[in-house]
Amino acid sequence: MAKRTAIIDIGSNSARMVVFEKSSHLTYHLIKEVKSRVRISEGAYENGGVLQKIPLQRTYDALEGYKNIIKTLKCRKVFCVATSALRDAPNSRDFIKKIEQDLKIYIKIIDGKKEAYYGGIAAKNLLMPIVDATTIDIGGGSTELALIENRKITDTLSINIGTVRLKELFLDKKIDRDEIENYIKNKIQEIPQKFKNHNLIVIGGTTRSLSELIMKKIEYPLETVHGFRYKLDEHIAHMRDIKYTDTINLKRFNIKKERVDTIREGLYIFDEISKKLESKEIITSGVGVREGVYLCDLLRNYNHSFPQNFKLSLRSLTDRQNNSIVRYTKELFYALEYLHQVDEKYLDILTTSAKLYNIGMVLNYYEKNLHSFYFIINGLNYGFSHDEKILIALLIKYHMKKLPSTDDLKAYKNLLPDIKIVNWLSFILSLSNCLHKDLADDKFTFKYENHTLYIKSHKKLYLAKECIKKLAKPATFAIVLTQ
Repeated sequence: MAKRTAIIDIGSNSARMVVFEKSSHLTYHLIKEVKSRVRISEGAYENGGVLQKIPLQRTYDALEGYKNIIKTLKCRKVFCVATSALRDAPNSRDFIKKIEQDLKIYIKIIDGKKEAYYGGIAAKNLLMPIVDATTIDIGGGSTELALIENRKITDTLSINIGTVRLKELFLDKKIDRDEIENYIKNKIQEIPQKFKNHNLIVIGGTTRSLSELIMKKIEYPLETVHGFRYKLDEHIAHMRDIKYTDTINLKRFNIKKERVDTIREGLYIFDEISKKLESKEIITSGVGVREGVYLCDLLRNYNHSFPQNFKLSLRSLTDRQNNSIVRYTKELFYALEYLHQVDEKYLDILTTSAKLYNIGMVLNYYEKNLHSFYFIINGLNYGFSHDEKILIALLIKYHMKKLPSTDDLKAYKNLLPDIKIVNWLSFILSLSNCLHKDLADDKFTFKYENHTLYIKSHKKLYLAKECIKKLAKPATFAIVLTQ
Protein backbone atom coordinates (compact mmCIF):
# COMPACT_ATOMS: atom_id res chain seq x y z
CA MET A 1 0.00 0.00 0.00
CA ALA A 2 1.13 3.58 -0.69
CA LYS A 3 2.69 5.22 2.36
CA ARG A 4 0.30 8.17 2.14
CA THR A 5 -3.27 7.74 0.97
CA ALA A 6 -5.98 10.39 0.57
CA ILE A 7 -9.66 9.51 0.96
CA ILE A 8 -12.34 11.95 -0.20
CA ASP A 9 -16.00 11.48 0.69
CA ILE A 10 -18.56 13.67 -1.10
CA GLY A 11 -21.79 13.57 0.89
CA SER A 12 -25.01 15.52 0.53
CA ASN A 13 -23.98 17.95 3.26
CA SER A 14 -20.17 17.99 3.34
CA ALA A 15 -17.12 17.02 1.33
CA ARG A 16 -14.35 15.67 3.56
CA MET A 17 -10.82 14.49 2.99
CA VAL A 18 -8.45 12.57 5.24
CA VAL A 19 -4.82 11.64 4.62
CA PHE A 20 -3.43 8.53 6.31
CA GLU A 21 0.23 7.59 6.57
CA LYS A 22 1.43 4.03 7.10
CA SER A 23 4.06 3.51 9.79
CA SER A 24 4.35 -0.30 9.74
CA HIS A 25 2.46 -3.39 8.60
CA LEU A 26 -1.30 -2.71 9.01
CA THR A 27 -0.52 0.37 11.10
CA TYR A 28 -1.27 3.95 10.15
CA HIS A 29 -2.18 7.32 11.60
CA LEU A 30 -4.01 10.43 10.45
CA ILE A 31 -1.85 13.32 9.27
CA LYS A 32 -4.45 15.63 7.66
CA GLU A 33 -8.19 16.16 7.81
CA VAL A 34 -10.23 18.82 6.00
CA LYS A 35 -13.93 19.44 5.65
CA SER A 36 -15.97 21.75 3.47
CA ARG A 37 -19.70 22.24 3.98
CA VAL A 38 -20.47 22.21 0.27
CA ARG A 39 -24.15 21.19 0.62
CA ILE A 40 -24.02 19.74 -2.89
CA SER A 41 -27.64 18.57 -2.65
CA GLU A 42 -28.99 22.00 -1.71
CA GLY A 43 -32.12 22.66 -3.76
CA ALA A 44 -31.92 19.27 -5.48
CA TYR A 45 -34.70 17.38 -3.69
CA GLU A 46 -37.31 19.98 -4.61
CA ASN A 47 -36.07 19.98 -8.23
CA GLY A 48 -36.32 16.32 -9.14
CA GLY A 49 -32.86 15.51 -7.74
CA VAL A 50 -31.06 17.79 -10.20
CA LEU A 51 -27.92 19.29 -8.67
CA GLN A 52 -27.91 23.07 -8.76
CA LYS A 53 -25.22 25.33 -10.19
CA ILE A 54 -24.05 27.12 -7.00
CA PRO A 55 -23.67 23.98 -4.84
CA LEU A 56 -21.81 22.28 -7.70
CA GLN A 57 -19.38 25.22 -7.88
CA ARG A 58 -18.81 25.07 -4.12
CA THR A 59 -17.99 21.37 -4.43
CA TYR A 60 -15.65 21.98 -7.37
CA ASP A 61 -13.78 24.66 -5.40
CA ALA A 62 -13.42 22.36 -2.38
CA LEU A 63 -12.09 19.51 -4.51
CA GLU A 64 -9.64 21.87 -6.20
CA GLY A 65 -8.31 22.75 -2.73
CA TYR A 66 -8.09 19.07 -1.82
CA LYS A 67 -6.10 18.42 -4.99
CA ASN A 68 -3.50 20.97 -3.88
CA ILE A 69 -3.16 19.23 -0.50
CA ILE A 70 -2.80 15.82 -2.17
CA LYS A 71 0.00 17.18 -4.33
CA THR A 72 1.80 18.93 -1.46
CA LEU A 73 1.66 15.85 0.80
CA LYS A 74 2.73 13.59 -2.08
CA CYS A 75 -0.13 11.13 -1.66
CA ARG A 76 0.51 8.20 -3.96
CA LYS A 77 -2.98 6.80 -3.78
CA VAL A 78 -6.32 8.66 -3.85
CA PHE A 79 -9.84 7.30 -3.34
CA CYS A 80 -12.84 9.55 -3.93
CA VAL A 81 -16.33 8.26 -3.26
CA ALA A 82 -19.69 9.98 -3.60
CA THR A 83 -22.89 8.96 -1.89
CA SER A 84 -26.58 9.85 -1.95
CA ALA A 85 -26.58 13.28 -3.62
CA LEU A 86 -24.60 12.24 -6.70
CA ARG A 87 -26.20 8.80 -6.66
CA ASP A 88 -29.66 10.31 -7.09
CA ALA A 89 -28.84 13.17 -9.46
CA PRO A 90 -29.65 12.87 -13.18
CA ASN A 91 -26.86 15.39 -13.99
CA SER A 92 -24.13 13.81 -11.85
CA ARG A 93 -22.20 12.32 -14.78
CA ASP A 94 -21.47 15.78 -16.22
CA PHE A 95 -20.02 16.96 -12.93
CA ILE A 96 -17.94 13.80 -12.47
CA LYS A 97 -16.52 14.14 -15.97
CA LYS A 98 -15.53 17.77 -15.35
CA ILE A 99 -13.74 16.85 -12.11
CA GLU A 100 -11.85 14.06 -13.87
CA GLN A 101 -10.81 16.31 -16.74
CA ASP A 102 -9.85 19.38 -14.71
CA LEU A 103 -8.52 17.94 -11.44
CA LYS A 104 -7.65 14.35 -12.31
CA ILE A 105 -9.71 13.18 -9.33
CA TYR A 106 -11.73 10.11 -10.23
CA ILE A 107 -15.04 9.96 -8.39
CA LYS A 108 -16.70 6.63 -7.73
CA ILE A 109 -20.40 6.69 -6.94
CA ILE A 110 -21.17 4.00 -4.37
CA ASP A 111 -24.60 2.55 -3.77
CA GLY A 112 -26.31 2.70 -0.39
CA LYS A 113 -25.40 -0.83 0.64
CA LYS A 114 -21.72 -0.22 -0.07
CA GLU A 115 -21.89 3.04 1.89
CA ALA A 116 -23.43 1.17 4.83
CA TYR A 117 -20.74 -1.51 4.56
CA TYR A 118 -17.91 1.03 4.69
CA GLY A 119 -19.39 2.62 7.82
CA GLY A 120 -19.84 -0.79 9.41
CA ILE A 121 -16.26 -1.85 8.61
CA ALA A 122 -14.90 1.32 10.22
CA ALA A 123 -16.97 0.90 13.39
CA LYS A 124 -16.28 -2.83 13.68
CA ASN A 125 -12.52 -2.37 13.43
CA LEU A 126 -11.95 0.94 15.20
CA LEU A 127 -14.26 0.90 18.20
CA MET A 128 -13.69 -1.19 21.32
CA PRO A 129 -14.48 -4.87 20.55
CA ILE A 130 -18.11 -5.21 19.42
CA VAL A 131 -19.77 -8.61 19.08
CA ASP A 132 -23.32 -7.70 18.03
CA ALA A 133 -24.73 -4.30 17.06
CA THR A 134 -26.47 -2.31 14.35
CA THR A 135 -24.85 0.80 12.90
CA ILE A 136 -26.81 3.84 11.74
CA ASP A 137 -25.36 6.60 9.58
CA ILE A 138 -27.77 9.51 9.07
CA GLY A 139 -26.61 11.52 6.08
CA GLY A 140 -28.05 14.44 4.17
CA GLY A 141 -29.84 12.34 1.55
CA SER A 142 -30.05 8.84 2.95
CA THR A 143 -29.63 6.74 6.08
CA GLU A 144 -27.55 3.57 6.11
CA LEU A 145 -27.69 0.57 8.43
CA ALA A 146 -25.23 -2.30 8.87
CA LEU A 147 -25.90 -5.40 10.94
CA ILE A 148 -22.95 -6.78 12.93
CA GLU A 149 -23.37 -10.34 14.19
CA ASN A 150 -20.58 -12.23 15.94
CA ARG A 151 -18.11 -9.49 14.87
CA LYS A 152 -19.05 -9.83 11.18
CA ILE A 153 -21.16 -7.61 8.95
CA THR A 154 -23.99 -9.86 7.81
CA ASP A 155 -26.34 -7.40 6.10
CA THR A 156 -26.63 -3.76 5.04
CA LEU A 157 -29.48 -1.44 4.11
CA SER A 158 -29.95 2.08 2.73
CA ILE A 159 -33.13 4.14 3.13
CA ASN A 160 -33.87 7.32 1.19
CA ILE A 161 -34.38 9.59 4.19
CA GLY A 162 -31.75 12.13 5.21
CA THR A 163 -31.46 15.46 6.99
CA VAL A 164 -31.24 17.73 3.92
CA ARG A 165 -33.92 15.75 2.10
CA LEU A 166 -36.26 16.05 5.11
CA LYS A 167 -35.48 19.72 5.58
CA GLU A 168 -36.35 20.67 2.01
CA LEU A 169 -39.41 18.46 1.68
CA PHE A 170 -40.97 19.15 5.09
CA LEU A 171 -39.45 21.45 7.71
CA ASP A 172 -38.67 24.37 5.37
CA LYS A 173 -42.33 24.24 4.33
CA LYS A 174 -43.47 24.13 7.98
CA ILE A 175 -45.40 20.91 7.42
CA ASP A 176 -47.04 19.44 10.53
CA ARG A 177 -44.74 17.18 12.57
CA ASP A 178 -47.24 14.30 12.53
CA GLU A 179 -46.95 14.21 8.75
CA ILE A 180 -43.15 14.18 8.98
CA GLU A 181 -43.17 11.31 11.48
CA ASN A 182 -45.66 9.31 9.41
CA TYR A 183 -43.46 9.80 6.34
CA ILE A 184 -40.44 8.43 8.22
CA LYS A 185 -42.41 5.54 9.70
CA ASN A 186 -43.55 4.52 6.22
CA LYS A 187 -39.99 4.69 4.90
CA ILE A 188 -38.51 2.57 7.68
CA GLN A 189 -41.03 -0.22 7.28
CA GLU A 190 -38.47 -1.78 4.95
CA ILE A 191 -36.04 -2.37 7.83
CA PRO A 192 -36.08 -6.15 8.50
CA GLN A 193 -36.70 -7.45 12.02
CA LYS A 194 -33.20 -8.93 12.20
CA PHE A 195 -31.70 -5.42 12.41
CA LYS A 196 -33.21 -4.98 15.89
CA ASN A 197 -30.43 -4.69 18.45
CA HIS A 198 -29.99 -3.21 21.91
CA ASN A 199 -26.57 -1.86 20.79
CA LEU A 200 -26.84 0.97 18.27
CA ILE A 201 -23.60 2.41 16.85
CA VAL A 202 -24.18 5.95 15.60
CA ILE A 203 -22.09 7.28 12.72
CA GLY A 204 -22.04 10.69 11.05
CA GLY A 205 -22.15 14.37 11.99
CA THR A 206 -25.74 14.54 13.20
CA THR A 207 -25.50 11.77 15.77
CA ARG A 208 -21.98 12.80 16.82
CA SER A 209 -23.39 16.26 17.56
CA LEU A 210 -26.07 14.65 19.73
CA SER A 211 -23.40 12.75 21.65
CA GLU A 212 -21.40 15.96 22.15
CA LEU A 213 -24.50 17.69 23.54
CA ILE A 214 -25.04 14.86 26.01
CA MET A 215 -21.36 14.92 27.04
CA LYS A 216 -21.66 18.63 27.84
CA LYS A 217 -24.95 18.14 29.65
CA ILE A 218 -23.54 15.47 32.01
CA GLU A 219 -20.14 17.23 32.30
CA TYR A 220 -18.34 14.23 30.89
CA PRO A 221 -14.61 14.40 31.75
CA LEU A 222 -13.30 13.54 28.27
CA GLU A 223 -13.77 15.46 25.03
CA THR A 224 -13.26 12.49 22.70
CA VAL A 225 -16.61 11.58 21.17
CA HIS A 226 -15.37 8.36 19.52
CA GLY A 227 -16.29 5.51 21.86
CA PHE A 228 -18.65 7.58 24.06
CA ARG A 229 -21.59 5.47 25.25
CA TYR A 230 -24.91 6.37 26.83
CA LYS A 231 -28.24 4.84 27.75
CA LEU A 232 -30.91 6.08 25.34
CA ASP A 233 -33.72 6.14 27.89
CA GLU A 234 -31.73 8.56 30.08
CA HIS A 235 -31.47 11.20 27.34
CA ILE A 236 -34.34 10.69 24.88
CA ALA A 237 -36.52 13.32 26.61
CA HIS A 238 -33.77 15.93 26.10
CA MET A 239 -33.45 14.88 22.45
CA ARG A 240 -37.17 15.31 21.91
CA ASP A 241 -37.03 18.78 23.45
CA ILE A 242 -34.57 19.70 20.71
CA LYS A 243 -36.56 17.84 18.05
CA TYR A 244 -39.74 19.80 18.73
CA THR A 245 -38.12 23.21 19.31
CA ASP A 246 -38.46 25.93 16.68
CA THR A 247 -35.37 27.27 14.92
CA ILE A 248 -35.14 30.48 16.96
CA ASN A 249 -35.06 28.64 20.30
CA LEU A 250 -32.44 26.08 19.22
CA LYS A 251 -29.72 28.46 20.41
CA ARG A 252 -30.38 27.60 24.06
CA PHE A 253 -29.17 24.03 23.46
CA ASN A 254 -25.62 25.17 22.50
CA ILE A 255 -25.75 23.33 19.18
CA LYS A 256 -22.83 23.86 16.81
CA LYS A 257 -23.57 26.51 14.21
CA GLU A 258 -23.10 24.14 11.27
CA ARG A 259 -25.62 21.68 12.75
CA VAL A 260 -28.41 24.07 13.72
CA ASP A 261 -30.27 23.80 10.41
CA THR A 262 -30.31 19.97 10.29
CA ILE A 263 -30.20 18.78 13.91
CA ARG A 264 -33.99 18.49 14.23
CA GLU A 265 -34.27 16.59 10.97
CA GLY A 266 -31.63 14.18 12.19
CA LEU A 267 -33.48 13.70 15.46
CA TYR A 268 -36.72 12.89 13.67
CA ILE A 269 -34.93 10.09 11.83
CA PHE A 270 -32.90 8.89 14.82
CA ASP A 271 -35.92 8.82 17.14
CA GLU A 272 -38.10 6.73 14.82
CA ILE A 273 -35.36 4.28 13.79
CA SER A 274 -34.04 3.74 17.33
CA LYS A 275 -37.60 2.97 18.46
CA LYS A 276 -38.07 0.48 15.64
CA LEU A 277 -34.73 -1.19 16.42
CA GLU A 278 -35.56 -1.27 20.17
CA SER A 279 -32.15 0.24 20.87
CA LYS A 280 -31.01 0.81 24.46
CA GLU A 281 -27.24 1.42 24.44
CA ILE A 282 -25.86 4.07 22.08
CA ILE A 283 -22.19 3.80 21.06
CA THR A 284 -20.70 6.79 19.25
CA SER A 285 -18.37 6.22 16.32
CA GLY A 286 -16.06 9.00 15.23
CA VAL A 287 -15.19 7.06 12.08
CA GLY A 288 -17.25 6.27 9.00
CA VAL A 289 -17.14 5.94 5.23
CA ARG A 290 -13.66 7.44 4.76
CA GLU A 291 -12.02 5.09 7.26
CA GLY A 292 -14.04 2.20 5.84
CA VAL A 293 -12.73 2.86 2.33
CA TYR A 294 -9.16 2.95 3.63
CA LEU A 295 -9.54 -0.19 5.73
CA CYS A 296 -11.04 -2.16 2.85
CA ASP A 297 -7.89 -1.42 0.89
CA LEU A 298 -5.48 -1.90 3.80
CA LEU A 299 -7.12 -5.15 4.94
CA ARG A 300 -8.01 -6.55 1.53
CA ASN A 301 -6.07 -9.75 2.29
CA TYR A 302 -7.57 -10.07 5.80
CA ASN A 303 -11.33 -10.15 5.02
CA HIS A 304 -11.50 -6.45 5.95
CA SER A 305 -10.75 -7.19 9.61
CA PHE A 306 -7.71 -6.61 11.76
CA PRO A 307 -6.22 -9.78 13.26
CA GLN A 308 -7.64 -10.72 16.64
CA ASN A 309 -6.29 -8.58 19.52
CA PHE A 310 -4.63 -6.17 17.06
CA LYS A 311 -4.88 -2.66 18.54
CA LEU A 312 -4.26 -0.03 15.91
CA SER A 313 -3.87 3.02 18.17
CA LEU A 314 -1.44 1.21 20.43
CA ARG A 315 0.67 0.01 17.49
CA SER A 316 0.57 3.44 15.87
CA LEU A 317 1.82 5.16 19.01
CA THR A 318 4.50 2.57 19.79
CA ASP A 319 5.77 2.90 16.21
CA ARG A 320 6.71 6.45 17.21
CA GLN A 321 8.83 5.54 20.27
CA ASN A 322 11.58 3.05 20.97
CA ASN A 323 11.56 2.49 24.75
CA SER A 324 9.48 -0.08 26.61
CA ILE A 325 9.40 -1.54 30.14
CA VAL A 326 6.84 -4.23 29.43
CA ARG A 327 9.10 -7.15 30.37
CA TYR A 328 9.10 -6.24 34.07
CA THR A 329 5.47 -5.23 34.63
CA LYS A 330 3.94 -8.65 34.14
CA GLU A 331 6.44 -10.42 36.41
CA LEU A 332 6.02 -7.77 39.10
CA PHE A 333 2.23 -8.00 38.88
CA TYR A 334 2.34 -11.72 39.66
CA ALA A 335 5.15 -11.43 42.23
CA LEU A 336 3.10 -8.93 44.26
CA GLU A 337 -0.26 -10.60 43.67
CA TYR A 338 -0.57 -11.66 47.32
CA LEU A 339 -0.33 -8.00 48.37
CA HIS A 340 -2.33 -6.11 45.76
CA GLN A 341 -5.12 -8.63 44.95
CA VAL A 342 -5.91 -6.69 41.77
CA ASP A 343 -8.03 -8.58 39.24
CA GLU A 344 -5.94 -10.04 36.41
CA LYS A 345 -8.15 -8.24 33.87
CA TYR A 346 -6.11 -5.09 34.63
CA LEU A 347 -2.87 -6.71 33.51
CA ASP A 348 -3.52 -5.76 29.90
CA ILE A 349 -4.02 -2.13 30.97
CA LEU A 350 -0.74 -2.28 32.87
CA THR A 351 1.28 -3.72 29.99
CA THR A 352 -0.25 -1.22 27.56
CA SER A 353 0.79 1.58 29.92
CA ALA A 354 4.30 0.13 29.96
CA LYS A 355 4.45 0.12 26.17
CA LEU A 356 3.43 3.77 26.03
CA TYR A 357 5.06 5.19 29.15
CA ASN A 358 7.71 7.10 27.18
CA ILE A 359 5.58 8.30 24.25
CA GLY A 360 5.71 11.90 25.55
CA MET A 361 9.41 12.06 24.71
CA VAL A 362 8.40 12.30 21.05
CA LEU A 363 7.47 15.90 21.88
CA ASN A 364 10.03 16.74 24.58
CA TYR A 365 11.94 15.03 27.38
CA TYR A 366 10.92 17.62 29.95
CA GLU A 367 7.36 17.08 31.25
CA LYS A 368 7.28 13.86 29.22
CA ASN A 369 4.72 12.29 31.57
CA LEU A 370 2.30 15.14 30.98
CA HIS A 371 2.94 15.01 27.23
CA SER A 372 2.27 11.26 27.32
CA PHE A 373 -1.05 11.91 29.08
CA TYR A 374 -2.22 14.19 26.26
CA PHE A 375 -0.92 11.86 23.55
CA ILE A 376 -2.95 9.00 24.99
CA ILE A 377 -6.12 10.98 25.74
CA ASN A 378 -6.21 12.23 22.16
CA GLY A 379 -4.53 9.37 20.30
CA LEU A 380 -5.47 6.07 21.92
CA ASN A 381 -8.91 5.91 20.35
CA TYR A 382 -9.20 2.79 18.24
CA GLY A 383 -9.82 -0.46 20.07
CA PHE A 384 -10.03 1.04 23.57
CA SER A 385 -12.97 2.12 25.70
CA HIS A 386 -12.96 5.50 27.42
CA ASP A 387 -12.51 3.76 30.78
CA GLU A 388 -9.40 1.95 29.54
CA LYS A 389 -7.96 5.03 27.87
CA ILE A 390 -8.23 7.34 30.87
CA LEU A 391 -6.78 4.71 33.23
CA ILE A 392 -3.76 4.16 30.96
CA ALA A 393 -3.24 7.92 30.59
CA LEU A 394 -3.41 8.54 34.34
CA LEU A 395 -1.05 5.69 35.20
CA ILE A 396 1.55 7.21 32.92
CA LYS A 397 0.89 10.78 34.06
CA TYR A 398 1.57 9.99 37.71
CA HIS A 399 4.16 7.22 37.54
CA MET A 400 7.52 8.16 39.10
CA LYS A 401 6.00 11.31 40.59
CA LYS A 402 3.69 10.08 43.31
CA LEU A 403 0.77 7.78 43.87
CA PRO A 404 -2.35 9.46 42.50
CA SER A 405 -4.69 10.80 45.18
CA THR A 406 -8.47 10.97 45.28
CA ASP A 407 -8.27 14.65 44.30
CA ASP A 408 -6.05 13.82 41.32
CA LEU A 409 -8.66 11.39 40.02
CA LYS A 410 -11.81 13.30 40.99
CA ALA A 411 -12.61 14.59 37.51
CA TYR A 412 -12.58 11.04 36.10
CA LYS A 413 -13.99 9.07 39.04
CA ASN A 414 -16.97 7.71 37.10
CA LEU A 415 -14.62 6.12 34.56
CA LEU A 416 -12.06 4.64 36.97
CA PRO A 417 -11.82 1.59 39.24
CA ASP A 418 -11.22 1.90 43.00
CA ILE A 419 -8.26 4.13 43.88
CA LYS A 420 -6.45 1.17 45.50
CA ILE A 421 -6.34 -0.54 42.09
CA VAL A 422 -5.10 2.65 40.42
CA ASN A 423 -2.38 3.08 43.03
CA TRP A 424 -1.11 -0.49 42.75
CA LEU A 425 -0.97 -0.34 38.95
CA SER A 426 0.78 3.03 39.15
CA PHE A 427 3.32 1.66 41.61
CA ILE A 428 4.13 -1.42 39.51
CA LEU A 429 4.62 0.80 36.46
CA SER A 430 6.92 3.12 38.45
CA LEU A 431 8.94 0.22 39.87
CA SER A 432 9.33 -1.24 36.36
CA ASN A 433 10.63 2.10 35.19
CA CYS A 434 13.15 2.20 38.05
CA LEU A 435 14.51 -1.19 37.01
CA HIS A 436 15.07 0.27 33.55
CA LYS A 437 16.85 3.36 34.89
CA ASP A 438 20.39 2.17 34.06
CA LEU A 439 19.33 1.08 30.55
CA ALA A 440 21.15 -2.14 31.39
CA ASP A 441 18.55 -4.38 29.72
CA ASP A 442 18.96 -6.81 32.61
CA LYS A 443 16.92 -9.88 33.49
CA PHE A 444 15.48 -10.08 37.00
CA THR A 445 13.99 -12.69 39.27
CA PHE A 446 11.25 -11.57 41.67
CA LYS A 447 10.17 -13.16 44.94
CA TYR A 448 7.91 -11.84 47.69
CA GLU A 449 8.17 -13.25 51.21
CA ASN A 450 8.24 -11.98 54.80
CA HIS A 451 6.90 -8.54 53.81
CA THR A 452 9.79 -8.07 51.40
CA LEU A 453 10.04 -8.02 47.60
CA TYR A 454 13.40 -9.50 46.64
CA ILE A 455 14.69 -8.51 43.21
CA LYS A 456 17.80 -10.27 41.99
CA SER A 457 19.78 -8.89 39.05
CA HIS A 458 23.01 -9.75 37.24
CA LYS A 459 24.39 -6.22 37.35
CA LYS A 460 25.09 -3.55 39.96
CA LEU A 461 22.28 -1.16 38.89
CA TYR A 462 23.12 1.70 41.22
CA LEU A 463 20.68 4.11 39.53
CA ALA A 464 17.83 1.63 39.86
CA LYS A 465 18.47 1.31 43.61
CA GLU A 466 18.46 5.08 44.03
CA CYS A 467 15.20 5.33 42.10
CA ILE A 468 13.49 2.61 44.17
CA LYS A 469 14.34 4.45 47.42
CA LYS A 470 12.23 7.40 46.27
CA LEU A 471 9.11 5.40 45.36
CA ALA A 472 5.88 5.90 47.26
CA LYS A 473 4.43 2.45 48.02
CA PRO A 474 0.70 1.60 48.29
CA ALA A 475 1.38 -0.80 51.21
CA THR A 476 4.03 -1.33 53.88
CA PHE A 477 6.74 -3.69 52.62
CA ALA A 478 10.44 -3.57 51.84
CA ILE A 479 12.16 -3.79 48.44
CA VAL A 480 15.62 -5.33 48.26
CA LEU A 481 17.57 -5.25 45.00
CA THR A 482 20.57 -7.60 45.08
CA GLN A 483 23.17 -8.78 42.62
